[in-house]
Amino acid sequence: METPIGRLWLATGDAGLVAISRSESPEQLLVALRRRGLAGVVDPDPLREPISQLMAYFSGARVIEVPVDLRGLPTFHVAVYRAAVAIPYGATVSYRDLAVAAGSPRAARAVGAAMARCPLFPVVPCHRVIHADGSLGGWGADPRVKRWLLDLENGARRWGAGEADQIGLLTVESAKPDLPPPYGRANQPRDDRGEAPPS
Repeated sequence: METPIGRLWLATGDAGLVAISRSESPEQLLVALRRRGLAGVVDPDPLREPISQLMAYFSGARVIEVPVDLRGLPTFHVAVYRAAVAIPYGATVSYRDLAVAAGSPRAARAVGAAMARCPLFPVVPCHRVIHADGSLGGWGADPRVKRWLLDLENGARRWGAGEADQIGLLTVESAKPDLPPPYGRANQPRDDRGEAPPS
């Protein structure tokens, strides 16, 4: 799908959204899925709701509520992504704060690495995690994308509806749920203190 942060390719299965990729073509997404033990097939129907919610988010909606399938990801990354989903819209936390929320308070650098590899951005809001000194940091995407999304969530940007002209459609065969969606838990952001991951 075409978005204000570039083309996104989506992959889903019967347990939920599996991956979102900012790559130029779906081949890179297929490679990432194979690393997780998943196989992709083209089927647009299961993606209609995630696409609709992402389009609404880029147009100013405050919530993206689609189930996700974190199967095949490292246990630590799963804990980090679950904690990141609880960061409120428009808020930011430090990498250390996210490490604390994920149950590993000394793992701020590892949290940065997990954010850089997140396969479900922006459903998992990696852009809301910043350095302890308030600087943006990276997380594996163009820092301008991070800034754009933070501005969107703080009311400084909007994207007009109906601007998508190409949709990347991919579904995953035989997805079995082994993790519930990371919704329903509210973590309050903590004071911004602690180490930041390397830039």
